[in-house]
Amino acid sequence: MAAWISNRRVRKELFNTQMMRHKEKKPAVKLPLAYRLNNQIRSLATKALRLVANRAVEVSKDLPRDGIDKILLVRGTFRMGSSVLATPAIFAFREQFPSARIDFVGSPLSTALYKNLPVDRCFAIARRFPQASWAYPALLRQIRSQHYDLAVEVSCSQSAMGSFIVGFSGARLRAGLRGKWDYGYNIRVPRPAAGNKYRALPAFLAALGLSSRTIYPRLILSPEEKTEGDATIKGLIHGSRAACVGVFVGGRKRKGKGWPMEKFRELIEGLHRSGAGVVVFFGPEEQKQMGSFGRLLGKDIPLVFEPSARKFAAMVSTCAVFITCDSGPMHLACALGVPTIAMFQNASAKKWGPPAELARVIGQDVPADEALKLSLAELSRRPVAGGSSSSVP
Repeated sequence: MAAWISNRRVRKELFNTQMMRHKEKKPAVKLPLAYRLNNQIRSLATKALRLVANRAVEVSKDLPRDGIDKILLVRGTFRMGSSVLATPAIFAFREQFPSARIDFVGSPLSTALYKNLPVDRCFAIARRFPQASWAYPALLRQIRSQHYDLAVEVSCSQSAMGSFIVGFSGARLRAGLRGKWDYGYNIRVPRPAAGNKYRALPAFLAALGLSSRTIYPRLILSPEEKTEGDATIKGLIHGSRAACVGVFVGGRKRKGKGWPMEKFRELIEGLHRSGAGVVVFFGPEEQKQMGSFGRLLGKDIPLVFEPSARKFAAMVSTCAVFITCDSGPMHLACALGVPTIAMFQNASAKKWGPPAELARVIGQDVPADEALKLSLAELSRRPVAGGSSSSVP
């Protein structure tokens, strides 16, 4: 009897221990419906490619200089940062093939961002259900009807959607990164040694025989857009000649890229007290937080949500300094040539962090007062309206 009681106690203790461990486990993060549908579509697209097509026979990866008159570039994701980071491919191919037709397949956002870039046409990938169900066959019909000489997946990562579009493009030459999704490529490029996204794409393009020089992301605004953006910012800061500092408070929370609201408050109020004209920007994913920030910061600091990508870019372009966590607007500011302070998780900075020529990268664990000092130091080196140096200490 005593042994039975003892064994029962042991079993109970083991059961309680297992229950405690189960409670301590973090619940799995449920992806939004749009992301789950997108992942399912990618999986089905890849399976379809493998079912209906034989693995393409590889050819020389050195692109010929003649006979390439139509080029299709593909970046099959929907984030702003991904669209911005793909722009060096447009400039590199235009430089190498100045007379060729160059088209691009990407997110609807890329269609807006690539205005004024040397690209002839942008095809938009549908994201939302149910449009995504019938949009891909129609897109592939459009692409195949163009009879491209070359199609290139330019993400420098394992992109299932990008490889599917390139594989079914009907192009004579189909290039992309060697790996899991290279089934439809006949030019397979080894993964570049550079892990950083700003370095990987130029290395990938160099492996195809294009220019080996580093090309950074670039967006082009018209003079009219810049004038409108400048006027909007001046209206928000009441016509002040003080240097404008843009602060983007977003960052993908699911990836842990955001900063706490309290730290943003301390930074923004410190900038405001210093005399800078601070404008706080919100994206679609942060729009619901505007009320909370408004109550926290008061009425003197303007809060902006601008749904137009180009109008948003025009406003960012007029900032003397742009402060942001790791986000799409961070890449956009760098592509516009705006001095940027970027706050990163230590692990992700190596992959996504802009080079020192474009931004000052700091850790997310930096205290708000230290981030304020760095921001003011950067701001003091920037001119303000009229060509004088900033009066901010």
